[in-house]
Amino acid sequence: MSTSVSKSILILEDEPLIAMDHEHYAERAGFTQITVISSRAAAEEWLQSQTPAVALLDIQLKDGPSSSVATLLRNKGVPFVICSGSGKEDADPNFHDGIWLPKPCIPEELITALTQAKAKVAK
Repeated sequence: MSTSVSKSILILEDEPLIAMDHEHYAERAGFTQITVISSRAAAEEWLQSQTPAVALLDIQLKDGPSSSVATLLRNKGVPFVICSGSGKEDADPNFHDGIWLPKPCIPEELITALTQAKAKVAK
């Protein structure tokens, strides 16, 4: 994977302030191409023509759960991090491949998780 592609991330978050925080933490983790999307439908459409190196997902969005996005990412081989107020044990199995963090995410833990996901791309 080229260096520029390996520095790309999709952030799927429908709360604007949280999305801004996540964008900042993605920059600190070394991502330079950051796409922020706030709805499941828009993310599904974007993924039809784009493939990020890594994704950061919220599970519950205003237009429904992002499990279909997790499935698309998994099918494309894209590692993802989940930052959610829901517990992993209650989550759809489509999310089980992701690195799980409780919301609110502790900044250093989120940066570490994003770095770990990015390292999977480099392998």
